[in-house]
Amino acid sequence: MAKSSSRSIGYLITTIILSLLLSLTTADPTCSATESDFANDPALHTMSFDIGYGPQEMLTYVQPDVSTFYHLPEGQRTAATPRHNGWAAKFVNMSNKPVRLFWDPQNGRPGSIIGNVQPYNAAGTASFPGHAFYVTPAHDENIRLASWQVSPPQSVYYYDPITIPGDEEATQRNLDQLSTEEFEEYQRHVDNREFSKQYFEFTGREYLAFYPRNPPSHKMWRADYYGQQHWVTTRETHFVTLPDEKELGPIQEVGSARVLKENDARILQEYRSPEPVLNMTMTVLSCAPRAFEIKEFLSQAEVDHIMYLTTGMKLHRSTTAGANGQLTKEDLERDDTRNTRTSLNTWVYREKDAIIDTIYRRAADLLRIDEALLRPRGPEEQVQLKSKRSLAEALQLVHYDVGQEYTAHHDFGYSNIEHPDQPARFATLLLYLNEGMVGGATQFPRWVNAHTDQGLNVEPEVGKAVLFYSQLPDGNYDDWSHHAAMPVRQGEKWLMNLWVWDPTYDH
Repeated sequence: MAKSSSRSIGYLITTIILSLLLSLTTADPTCSATESDFANDPALHTMSFDIGYGPQEMLTYVQPDVSTFYHLPEGQRTAATPRHNGWAAKFVNMSNKPVRLFWDPQNGRPGSIIGNVQPYNAAGTASFPGHAFYVTPAHDENIRLASWQVSPPQSVYYYDPITIPGDEEATQRNLDQLSTEEFEEYQRHVDNREFSKQYFEFTGREYLAFYPRNPPSHKMWRADYYGQQHWVTTRETHFVTLPDEKELGPIQEVGSARVLKENDARILQEYRSPEPVLNMTMTVLSCAPRAFEIKEFLSQAEVDHIMYLTTGMKLHRSTTAGANGQLTKEDLERDDTRNTRTSLNTWVYREKDAIIDTIYRRAADLLRIDEALLRPRGPEEQVQLKSKRSLAEALQLVHYDVGQEYTAHHDFGYSNIEHPDQPARFATLLLYLNEGMVGGATQFPRWVNAHTDQGLNVEPEVGKAVLFYSQLPDGNYDDWSHHAAMPVRQGEKWLMNLWVWDPTYDH
C-alpha cells in the first residue's frame, strides 16, 4: 500500500491544480463566449463535490422544469415520456491493455465489433435498454472479459480489472503491478467515476465527458422557452445572382490575407443583395436539447450553386461516427449490421469558392465565432491557440433517396484520454437544399416537452438552417441531442452538415 500511496502524491498535486483551474475558468478571449454568457445562464447551478481532495465547486447544468419551456411557473406541467427510448452507451477500459468492444446479439452468434478501445480510453454508441455489449482481449475474441446490459438511467459502464470489490489484498496486488504512469491514469478514472456519481446525484444526468472538462469556449444561445427568438446580423449578405464560373475559382489566399475588415466590400458584392446586412432570426424549436431554426439562411441562388457543385462529384456511402474505436478494413467488411445510415455523401471545402466561403463566414456570425477559427490560420492569427487547424469540418453534402435514412444517433464522440482538452463536436448546423419530399424530416426523438411522446420533427425547407448543440453549458455531452434523419418515402432529400468542434478539431 505504501508504494501506491507514495506515487500517488504527484498525481494528487496535479489533480488539485487541475480542479482549481477548472473552478476558476473564464472564457478564452480568443473565442466568442464571455464570462457573463456562462455565469448568467439560469440553467447553471453551483454544485459542491468532493472526490477525495477536499471540497470543490463548479457551475453545473441542471435541466429546468419543463413548465418553464412553456413560459409557465414551475410545477404546472409534467414532462412526457418519449416513445423513443434510445440512450447513449459509453464503455470505459480501465485496464492497461487494449480491448475490443462488441455489441452482443444475444442469440449465441458472435457479436458485432464496435471498436478497439485502448488502455484507459473509452468507446461508445447510441443504444437501447436491454442491448448487450461485451469486451474481449485484443488478441482473442472468444474470451469475454466483461459484459453489460444497457439499463437507463446508467449510460457509462466500466471495465475495471484492478479493483476487486471486497478483496483489498488482491486489489493492492493489481495496483502494485502498474507502472507509475499506469497508476495515475487508472486513478484518474477512479476519480472520474466518483465525480460522475456525485454529478448524477446533483443533476439527474450521467457525466458522459471525462472530469475535468472545461465549459464550451464558444457562445451557447439560450433556449429558455419554445418560440424564443434571437436576432443576429451579418455582413455576409445573400448572393441573389450567380457569378461567372471564372470569378469563382478556388480561394488562394491563406492566413490573415483572408481577413475582411469592417469597411471592406464583401467578396463579389455586385452579385449580392444590396442591403448592408442580413438579418437572421433564430427561433427556439427545443429547449432540451437546444435546437433552433433559421429560415432563409441560404438564398435560392446559393442553393442552386451548391446543387450545381454536385455535378461531377462522386457521392460515397456515408459512414457513421462516434464510437471512437479504430476499425480495420476487415472489421468493416465482416460487419453487416451497419445499416443505421443509408445516405450518400461528399465533402465541400471552404476554399472551393467565394460562395462556399461566404456560407462559412455567415455560419460563424450566427454562432458568434471568429470566422478565422473556421479555417486554417496563419502563425500571426489567434496566437493564444495551440492548434492552427480549423474548428470546423468541411461541409458534408448528403443525399437521401427513397427508403434511405439515418437512425437516431449523436454527433459527439468520446475523446482519447491523452487529449486533456477532450475535443468533441460542439454544434451542428444543418442546411436544407430542397423540400417537398414525403418523409425525410430531421427528428429529435427525445426532446423534453409536456404535450407529446412523439419526436420533434423539423421539416426541410429550401434555404432553412437548423442549429443544435451536442454539448451542455457545463461541458458535458448532451445525451438529449439524439437526432435522426427520417426515411424518405417519396422524392429525395438534399442537405449539408457543418460540424464545429470545441475546443479543437481532432482530425
